[in-house]
Amino acid sequence: MVDGYAFANGFVNVLATLPTGTRVATAGRCGGMAYSVLDHALAGRDVPAWGPHLFAPDRVPPDGHVVADHLARRQLDSFRTPSALHFLTWSVLPDADHGPLAGVRTRTRRELPGVLRALAQGQPVVLGMVVARSLLRAGDNHQVVATGFARDGDAVTLTLHDPNSPGRAVTLVETPDGWRASNGRLWRGFFRHAYAPRTPPPLPSASRRPRAAVRAGAPVGLVHVTTGLLLVVDGDRPALAATAPSTGSSWVPALAQGPARALTDGDAVHLHPDPPVDGGTGHPRTCPPGSAGSRAGAATAGGGRHLTVVDAEPALTGQDDDADARRGDDADARRRDDDPDAQRRDDADARRDDGTDALDGRAGHAPMPGDEVADRVEGAIARWTVVVDGGGAWREGSRVRLVHAATGALLAGTREAPTTTFTPDASTWWTVTAPPA
Repeated sequence: MVDGYAFANGFVNVLATLPTGTRVATAGRCGGMAYSVLDHALAGRDVPAWGPHLFAPDRVPPDGHVVADHLARRQLDSFRTPSALHFLTWSVLPDADHGPLAGVRTRTRRELPGVLRALAQGQPVVLGMVVARSLLRAGDNHQVVATGFARDGDAVTLTLHDPNSPGRAVTLVETPDGWRASNGRLWRGFFRHAYAPRTPPPLPSASRRPRAAVRAGAPVGLVHVTTGLLLVVDGDRPALAATAPSTGSSWVPALAQGPARALTDGDAVHLHPDPPVDGGTGHPRTCPPGSAGSRAGAATAGGGRHLTVVDAEPALTGQDDDADARRGDDADARRRDDDPDAQRRDDADARRDDGTDALDGRAGHAPMPGDEVADRVEGAIARWTVVVDGGGAWREGSRVRLVHAATGALLAGTREAPTTTFTPDASTWWTVTAPPA
């Protein structure tokens, strides 16, 4: 069994746009997905774990996402082989033999022994599945990976990895009408499709622990859902990258106030790049991510640089800003202890700052270049409100938005860099990334 993608093959490939605006498109990247899962299996790597819910409502990564673009390249590779011509020639052949012309059934039986020999040797095989009966319908043909087989007398059952059915094995058996797949499709026949392995590129992955809680003080990597790029530190500024550097690729969410705990929708957090900067030396601490020293340093006065908004873009602020924020938090806590009504007023303020206004367009004006954003709200310069898609606990598999508490701006991203916006579109979704293998 090969490790497949968590989303089904729901891609649309736009080949051209006519002057009338009509798009010429084909459906699916089954060949790219089949090639990619074999690439990863042969390289001993897991495929990236991107759940379809992260891309709702489309359910697949959009064009421009590093995984979608990788699959598009491998899709093209799957058509740059001599056997790809069978998708066309077999589509116009009859099922049965016609005089000296062998039909699809006979040609499939000729292909079967070679497929079984490879599978018996432990070699998965890419199969070209044929259903079309004309050249105009050749796009309905398909590609899968055969991973095993079983015999019952003369009958053979193939086990398939089908990109259209993620997370489950599909079986294929011969019937009088053709080859019936357990996921419902009746195929006219199949052929062994040529495959040349390639070392897969390092593709960022969403978390492989989608139910795990995100906790204050525990390092997490953040990845941009629309592009698949990691939020990293480049010098003293955040950046988006396809691969993680040796440091600064994890972030430590520390609660703006209160003890470390599992985070939830509406929590206000500071985001420190990991490892945090030592207050005495200005150099990164050497404690490993996730260690007690790393967690303690991130959540206490040792602190480090923070992600905030300056000149309409995210930037990293220094330790003095962090200290000011903590002093403001401590003063707020003492005020609430002395005044029971203060907590209710703070709760009302929090509801105004939790991103609701930003999400419905009433947040005001986006910060412009030259604005002194960091000075607008004392004690909130590096504070972000977590908005979990659907509400509830912030889990590693959640889609989240990060709303800057001082301005209401949402952290967003493009292929070039992180940015901010007041428009809650697809560019503002983030999730937790899996640690590098």
